[in-house]
Amino acid sequence: MARKTERVFIRNARLSFPALAEKRPVMKGDAKEKFMATFILDRDNPCVLQIHEATVRLATTAFGDKAKQVMANTDKLPLKNGDRRELEGYAGKVYIKATSDYRPDLVDANPKHILTDPKEIADKFQAGYRVNGFIDLFAYDFNGMKGISASLVSVQFAGYDEVFTGGSKPSASAYPDCSEQVAQSSDMGSAPSGADLSFNPEDFDSAYLYG
Repeated sequence: MARKTERVFIRNARLSFPALAEKRPVMKGDAKEKFMATFILDRDNPCVLQIHEATVRLATTAFGDKAKQVMANTDKLPLKNGDRRELEGYAGKVYIKATSDYRPDLVDANPKHILTDPKEIADKFQAGYRVNGFIDLFAYDFNGMKGISASLVSVQFAGYDEVFTGGSKPSASAYPDCSEQVAQSSDMGSAPSGADLSFNPEDFDSAYLYG
């Protein structure tokens, strides 16, 4: 299958899982390492439609009458539903991950300033910051696995935003309502005057403390 690509410019995305100064494993425990970046996008961002349309064109060109079947398998398409990831910043969004064997071009807000220093790259491309970028979408057919993927071409620092702290944050609905419990405990009053509230480990069995 001839490799055909379509280049898409991504604007005003939030950066996630950047590996731009040096390669990292694509998946945990994977021996193969790549440069990579994940772009988190608002659903109404115009480039979301551009990515979708380019994906349809590539699938049609590469797979012909099997294009519809390929497009039905969302796991093999570049655009993903952020609601399926329990990670900070993904809810209500879509995202696309792009990787490369070669170091992507990295540019500052002023595109004439090319970023090459690892410290400067780390400072400007933190997870959560705003970025633009170019990606190449391409069709693949490997051992019967067909789909559309994304290659990372370049990333531009576009602005500061809240840094992702990593992992997911539990929603308010995940916590029990302890309001009544707090109110009851406040009615219990303070400790009696002269009470010894100090902690002495010798008052406890060592097996209880240290197992």
